[in-house]
Amino acid sequence: MKHLLILLPFLCTPFMVRAQTTDKEPPPGKVSARIYTHFNYSLDRDNPSTAFEVRRAYFGYKHHLNNHFSAEVKLDIGSVDDLSEFSLIRRFTYFKNAYLSYQNNHVKTWFGLFDMLQFKVQEKFWGYRYIYRSYMDEYRFGSSADIGAGIQYSPSKTFSTDLIISNGEGYKSLQFDNVYRIGAGITLNPWDGLTIRTYYTLHTSEIPQMIFSGFLGYRFEKLRIGGEYNHQLNYRFNQGRSRYGYSFYSTYRYSNKWEIFARYDQLYSNVLPEEEIPWNLAKDGSAIIAGVQFTPIQFVHVSLNYQDWVEYAENGGSEPFLYLNFEIVF
Repeated sequence: MKHLLILLPFLCTPFMVRAQTTDKEPPPGKVSARIYTHFNYSLDRDNPSTAFEVRRAYFGYKHHLNNHFSAEVKLDIGSVDDLSEFSLIRRFTYFKNAYLSYQNNHVKTWFGLFDMLQFKVQEKFWGYRYIYRSYMDEYRFGSSADIGAGIQYSPSKTFSTDLIISNGEGYKSLQFDNVYRIGAGITLNPWDGLTIRTYYTLHTSEIPQMIFSGFLGYRFEKLRIGGEYNHQLNYRFNQGRSRYGYSFYSTYRYSNKWEIFARYDQLYSNVLPEEEIPWNLAKDGSAIIAGVQFTPIQFVHVSLNYQDWVEYAENGGSEPFLYLNFEIVF
């Protein structure tokens, strides 16, 4: 019954909008959904495993209130990432988006719970979110959505800048202190195909957490190549603890339906004074992702790919897997 009550507004709103629409009003709103599901097979002979999973499902509704104002609400249904490995898999529902936006000429603003811009350019350029999250999202350099206010100014196709002030806890947590996250970015497109992005965030506190990031990507006719560097200072407000690393990725599209792709990540932590090894060595490592994507129809993506995580610790191992991923969008 609770699920029916949640879905009721989404089912009823399109009919209400059609009934109220006139020639002078904007077009009716749009219901959307995005589903990530996969099958994985472990290549580790010592710990063989297989599994079918539905990793994520998003359901949303967006409506243009007039020519300038719009609002969107989106639900994120999935499993919490930080559950203990001994916990049973459970599904939780969160509001991923619930915001009002205003757009006029070169300015766009948001207020509420909306997608952060910290790694949106990189995520879009990488293009395979349903297979593997972009670098800053995967290694917890920042949340993909948060509660706050933001503004983006794009005076031309070659330049845009943005500023966001948010709670800093992400969309799965409520504000519980007076600490805020401030982020500012600049995106350049000096010529067709080339994208340059720099971003800086400051998480206010007695010991502030800061992140510097840079991205460079280029699109050819059938090929795109991108790389990014990210550096996080005072991780979780711990003085002197840093994490940093690189991510390189490339895609070759050899037909309208087939693509091949590859990606390589590196994640490091620094060595603290009077220590001999990095403070977070147990979680430092490299990720390798490579595979092929098939698009049978516009709204379905299918990928067979290889994923591996190699730990940098001397006694560390690796986690090689074969994945069959599906993304369904409608």
